[in-house]
Order: sequence, then C-alpha cells, then structure tokens
Amino acid sequence: MRPRHPLVIVLFLLVGCAHTERVHPAQLNETAPAEFEPCVVEGSPGYRVSLPHYVIYSTIADHQTLVQIGQLMEGALIAYRNLGPGVPPTDRPMESFVFQTRTQWAAYTRAHTGDDAAIYLRVNRGGYTVGDRFVAYWIGDIGTFSVAAHEGWHQYVARHLKGRLPPFLEEGLACLFEQVEWVDGLPRFDVTRNRPRLLSLRAAVDSGDMYPLGKLVQMHAGQVVGQRNSRIEAFYAESWAFARFLNEADGGKYQPALRQMLFDAARGQLYADNTIEDATGPLWDPSSARPMLEHYLGMDLEQIEIAFARYVHHLVDDLE
Repeated sequence: MRPRHPLVIVLFLLVGCAHTERVHPAQLNETAPAEFEPCVVEGSPGYRVSLPHYVIYSTIADHQTLVQIGQLMEGALIAYRNLGPGVPPTDRPMESFVFQTRTQWAAYTRAHTGDDAAIYLRVNRGGYTVGDRFVAYWIGDIGTFSVAAHEGWHQYVARHLKGRLPPFLEEGLACLFEQVEWVDGLPRFDVTRNRPRLLSLRAAVDSGDMYPLGKLVQMHAGQVVGQRNSRIEAFYAESWAFARFLNEADGGKYQPALRQMLFDAARGQLYADNTIEDATGPLWDPSSARPMLEHYLGMDLEQIEIAFARYVHHLVDDLE
C-alpha cells in the first residue's frame, strides 16, 4: 500500500524585506474586491470574506488585516500561475481558515482532521493544508503572510493538479513564495529571494546536514516533524534550493522541464517509471520520484545531483 501523509509546513518566522526596485513578472495590479459577511467560524464570531478567487473564514476582527490577507492570496495566485503558465484555472473559489488564536486553530484541527490531527498539532508556528483548504492562525503579519503564501501553493496544487508531484518538490516550490513585499498596498513576490532559507541551506552545507538527493526525492514533510530543528530546516532549505534549481539554474535550462511537469500533472498525465502516474487522492509512491525527475530533466539522478550540488554551492558561496 502506498504511504499516506499530510502536507505539513513548519514555518520559522521570516524577516521583513525592504522595498527595492526590481523587475517583477505578472503581479496583482489593483486591489481585489472583498465582500465581508459576519458569521460564526467554528463556534466563534468571525467573518466570511469573499474575493474573486478565494473565500476566507476568519475569527480575526480587524477588517484591514483581513483585506490584506485577501490581497496577499489574490496576488499569490498570480505568482503560482507564473510558475506554471500552462495550468488551467478552476471556476470556483478556494477556501481558507485563518484563526485569531492557536486555541481556535487547534480546536478546528481536532474536529476536522481525524487521525492526522496529532501530526498537525505538532506544527508550532505555521499552518497546514488538507485537500484544497488551508488552515492557519495569526502569528503576526510577516509570519502569517508567509504561512498563507506557502500553504496557498499546496492549496493551489490540490485544486489544480490531478497528478502528484514528489512531496519534497511541492514543499520546495511552496517555499518560493514565503518572502512577500508590499508596494503601494499590494503584495509582490520574488521567487529568487528567500534569505532565511538560504541561511539554513548554508548551515546545512557547513554542518554536513544535507540529505543525499536520492533520499530527499522520496521524502515528505511529515517525516521531519519532530526531528531536531537543524534537520527540519535542512529539509525545507534543500527542497527550496531544488525548486530554485529547476526554475532558474544554468540560465533557466531546467525551467521547461518544471513547467512540463506542472502541465502534465494538471492533465493527469504525469510520467512515472514508463507509466502515467495515477496519483489522485492522498496516496503517493516514493519510488516514482526518481524516474519522474530523470524523465523530465533527461538526465539520470547522479547527473542531476552533480548539477544540483554545483548550484547549491553557487548559492551559498554568493551569500553575504
């Protein structure tokens, strides 16, 4: 039987970013409309906030904060589409829950995640995604926005992709969106920058905590929850680095392969070991990761690992 695992994010509070002039791909260019409706959210007073592509249920009382979360998600959706421009959109909003307190979040988690609740409750500063719904709680603006943008990618994948990407890659891609800048009240995403993950990557390289690529490609986030912080950070940092490797290394050499993977996953035609992967639902076969990557990149895993290691050292050597 294929192992079942949740999509879990352990988030370490990210630092803010100064506004610098930079060329961005497509971004949210005007404030998205948001409609507020008072409602009871899991037994507490709250709001249902309706946006063009999202519905957010929240116990946060401050309207401006909820408007900002809504703009964040609408902007993040554009950034997700930039990464995989061939993935067709769906025609119904995605739902999210953002609670004011961890206590409210924990109560929701116990009530709605069944046997997986104990795993989710081990997340101490973040959120999680179940199906195409993400659930988070307020940890300050920078941390909450980072969680929402990260978990929003998992939500987007669950809604739009029929095939299953290797979970380490899905996590790495989610990490691309964690750093959010605000310009004139609108969110801006630069997927080439994430200094906290870069610092963790250098620490993993310096301490010898890097996972061999052959092991990393078969891993999922649930396997590192509860480990020492350095191992957790190494998993996310290395997964993030591999996502960057696919998206931008060697002048974008591997980006077409990444986009083809996303496109094929959206069609339910994701390649895995001379077959088309049947990866709907929560099950995933770890043995499918290696042949999948080798097929799309046109290289064996040993060649991929050499190129990736070279890219990692390029990243950490350039760190100021």
